Amino acid sequence: MTTRRIQSASGMIPVSNQTKHSHRIRRLRPLLTLLATLTVACAGTYGSLQRSKDVSKTFERHEVMADHAYYATGPEARPTAILAIHRSYTLKPGLWRSVEMTPEVLSRLVDAMTDQLGFTPAILGGVIADPAGKRVGVWYSLYSRTTIRFEPENVIVVSLPSADNDPFSRGGNRLPGRLR
Repeated sequence: MTTRRIQSASGMIPVSNQTKHSHRIRRLRPLLTLLATLTVACAGTYGSLQRSKDVSKTFERHEVMADHAYYATGPEARPTAILAIHRSYTLKPGLWRSVEMTPEVLSRLVDAMTDQLGFTPAILGGVIADPAGKRVGVWYSLYSRTTIRFEPENVIVVSLPSADNDPFSRGGNRLPGRLR
């Protein structure tokens, strides 16, 4: 370790390079703390979709959850997904259409999805969870790839379903009606 001397009020004192580097790190500490905080904050705003046979069965039995608001995407005659979000959350408008859900309407939507494939095992039910893992809604779709983002004031943004790199399939690129 090299040592150099610097002038101080009390005379010349030895300073090691290690002290010099420690001083630089101390000056950068607030910036590094801010970057770490922003990284954790951004990462914490995304939820997850977890496959659930129980959710699939709930949809297939046409059971409507009264404490959830329902949404669908795709043509009314051929929906690609149904979403139910707990009423304590708000779905950001724009991508999904609101559906006044009854058992009859749910039956029609589920049957329309089944008719597209000819059978139900390929339609996926899932739990929508917040960043902490708390259940906030359910998903029923021909596809299981989506992005779930949580914004302030209990607003959820759910992207449209996609088959690309499907996380529920083992080999990726799952197409509707193809089981692995």
